[in-house]
Amino acid sequence: MEKPLLLASILGLGTSTFVLLGGGEDLLGLLTIGRARRAVSRASQCLGSLGRTWPVRRLFEVAQVRGLVDELMGSGVVAALGSDPLAVTALVMVGAVLLVVAAALVFSSVVAGVSVGVFLVMFVAARHLAKEQRVRKEISAAMPGIYRTLSVALGSGQTLSQAVDYVGTRERGPAAAVFSRMSLRLRCGMSTEEAVGRLAGELGVSGADLLATALVISHRTGSPLRELLMSSARLAERQGEFERLLAVKTAQVRLSVKIVCLLPVVMVCLLAVISPDFQSGLLTPAGMGCLFLASVLDALALAIIRRLVRSVIA
Repeated sequence: MEKPLLLASILGLGTSTFVLLGGGEDLLGLLTIGRARRAVSRASQCLGSLGRTWPVRRLFEVAQVRGLVDELMGSGVVAALGSDPLAVTALVMVGAVLLVVAAALVFSSVVAGVSVGVFLVMFVAARHLAKEQRVRKEISAAMPGIYRTLSVALGSGQTLSQAVDYVGTRERGPAAAVFSRMSLRLRCGMSTEEAVGRLAGELGVSGADLLATALVISHRTGSPLRELLMSSARLAERQGEFERLLAVKTAQVRLSVKIVCLLPVVMVCLLAVISPDFQSGLLTPAGMGCLFLASVLDALALAIIRRLVRSVIA
């Protein structure tokens, strides 16, 4: 009975705050389009001011948070905030803080709020890691076609800038976007060596350094390096086959790593949120000691699994 009353109180407090932001007029007046726009404008200004603070700027420097902000801006969910990424970062931070505070109030425990915060951090990190792995796989799969396209473009007498632009317009996916950015850098006057170096860094796959070296040699000597690029395409295809075979062979090990890493943390966070007895026990010295010991054992198991995987791969 206490939790529904607490939720009703939080809802009433939010409604009162919404009315106060509208200048003290009734709720029906705030539901008009003009009032709603002014309320959104005020919220946008507040978030913009908050985005210029030191904590928000440091938070935006984290790669995982920056990736989440880019996704939110690209999806149009926060279109009312304009194109200011710091304002969107402030919105994400405020939303996370409100979720943590709401969890602590609803479950009447600081441990529940901390657990929700840990879960949010894990969710953002896992989402960013999954996105990076997906992009890396797409780029690796596209590399054989890129090698062949570059071979055809350079072999037909095109310059490096024209060949890179040709790849960017002909191919699709994240790899094509990387080559399009390189083409734009070359047009803006960036040196070839620097542009090629950034290309290798943005691709982030095996063979990118070889491709960068081949492009620099082709630019300096004027040689199309047709045979080298075609051989690189065949090697990239074989590498893709070996990676798929390795993924099949190590599927069970990778599943074990995920279970060892995620399941204990998820179980602790879940019990800390829904179980008052677990919350009270966790705050005792014995509970903290058990949690520390479990963390050490989890890290030890992860180290053993990584060592076994390296021995199998080697």
